[in-house]
Amino acid sequence: MTTLRTSTLRAATGGVLLLGGIIVALFVLPDAGRQLDEKRKSTAAANERLKLQMRQLGERQELVDRLALDKKSLDDLEMKMPSGNVGELQWKLSQILYEKARENGVRLQTVKYGLPSRDGAKGTDLESIDVEFTVLGIYPSMKPFMLALEGSGLPFAVGSARLEESPEGARLSVSLRAFRHAGAPAKSDSTTTEEA
Repeated sequence: MTTLRTSTLRAATGGVLLLGGIIVALFVLPDAGRQLDEKRKSTAAANERLKLQMRQLGERQELVDRLALDKKSLDDLEMKMPSGNVGELQWKLSQILYEKARENGVRLQTVKYGLPSRDGAKGTDLESIDVEFTVLGIYPSMKPFMLALEGSGLPFAVGSARLEESPEGARLSVSLRAFRHAGAPAKSDSTTTEEA
């Protein structure tokens, strides 16, 4: 009888443990698996968000660097901007145009200067002058001429350029706008008289 009781007790304990194992297998393990799956998904989503934020941060840093470089370029350009009278600016432009034309084997046909204007620079002392010129020569010389003109250091912006064929060869018609400080000489003259 003792053996039977021991066997029954062992069978009952085994049954209870088996039932507990089944309950764990049915309820606890799927829940743990689901939680682990959710953790993996949230980790993957967090990693994707981190990558996106790092990419956006890199793009913003590039923008900040580009803006800083642009600001430095504008400051350099403004420092180099002539502040003499209109005639001095026209003389400098003419010298550069003829020098670069001679260096690159092209010929200036016409150079026309417009009247000074402050339309685009209201609230500043900047003044613009429209300059139109025509260059004749061979096509391979036109590009180096324009590149040399752009690298001359004079503050101007090319408004338009038209290249066409003519009996004399290639004909390049260019319209640019040059800038100068219009109010700078008057200010410096008044400050020197005040100081004296």
